[in-house]
Amino acid sequence: MFGLMSPPEQMSFRNSFFILIVFSTAIFSCGRNSLESELQLFKISGAAQGTTYTIQVVDSSLNVSKFQIDSLLFAFDEKLSTYKTSSLISRFNQVSFKDTLLTKEDVFIQMLNLSDSVFRLSDGYFDPSIKPIIDLWGIGTIDQNVPKQASIDSVLSYVGFQNGLHFTTLIRNDHILVEKKTSGFKLDFNAIAQGYSVDLLVDFLQLHGHNNVYVELGGEIKLSGLKKGNKEWRIGIEAPVENNTTDIQSIQNVFSITDCAIATSGNYRKYFEEDGQLYAHTMNPRTGTQNRHTLLSATVLSSSCALSDALATYFMVVGLDATKSFVESNKGLGIEIYLIYSEDGKFGSYCSPSLLNTQQAPNS
Repeated sequence: MFGLMSPPEQMSFRNSFFILIVFSTAIFSCGRNSLESELQLFKISGAAQGTTYTIQVVDSSLNVSKFQIDSLLFAFDEKLSTYKTSSLISRFNQVSFKDTLLTKEDVFIQMLNLSDSVFRLSDGYFDPSIKPIIDLWGIGTIDQNVPKQASIDSVLSYVGFQNGLHFTTLIRNDHILVEKKTSGFKLDFNAIAQGYSVDLLVDFLQLHGHNNVYVELGGEIKLSGLKKGNKEWRIGIEAPVENNTTDIQSIQNVFSITDCAIATSGNYRKYFEEDGQLYAHTMNPRTGTQNRHTLLSATVLSSSCALSDALATYFMVVGLDATKSFVESNKGLGIEIYLIYSEDGKFGSYCSPSLLNTQQAPNS
């Protein structure tokens, strides 16, 4: 199955924590004027995937329901939620899992395909089979700890997303047979699945005739068309503030944009300290520990929220210089970045040149 499509073609299919916010005063205003009286702002919100979602539709009528949205997200979780013991991925992660037959369109197969794309693009630094390492460190849980090197080495023997190494996929007529070969091999699509679900929601809304759309799920965002008032959406990027567990955010920058997907990953909230050393949640799947670098957060804009989501995680593994080098070497992907890093005890930032003319004053 893998290797039949180029990475950009696979991306057309349609963590960590995210720090993108949309200014409510700009997005949620329902005021009208005579020039736009035929357009209304419709909002659907709810809970899903252990977080919340908000959907904004600007149109003359709303052609979808909250029940439909919730049903789509529920079906998604039935396949990919690591918190549901009955989900397909939870069953796959059990030692006793052997094989299962899925359609080529199944969301689990799509996650395998998309993850394989980014795995190859990132030279293996984005690896959804890193779950045994994440579980070993337990960062963000009551069991967080610095594991012994022997334990890390032992768990690393289960990490490696290459098809055929710890699992195989075989084409059987119109279906795909997925088989786990190594009992300790586990998958976690959290660094790409939430972005993919945002892509699915936007596709669903557009299929029902809505083109002016804003979808946010757990901080992942995808935009199309224009917001109320015939203006582009304003997206604020939060400045890194250590140990900020409140809802109050300090805005680092604001962009006025549309027709793109945005995801941000960072290392300055989910971490712990031991013996004077800070340990963040983003791990290098090759070493089983984290790389030391100055990058604090990576915001990625692209046409696919799944791609933005996955690349933001990858960039937080490899750091500032490697991120800029990757973007320069992969211009065909059409991605833009906004990076925040530490420099002599202060924040520094890097912005893709094409984004510079979209910047807005935070309070404008």
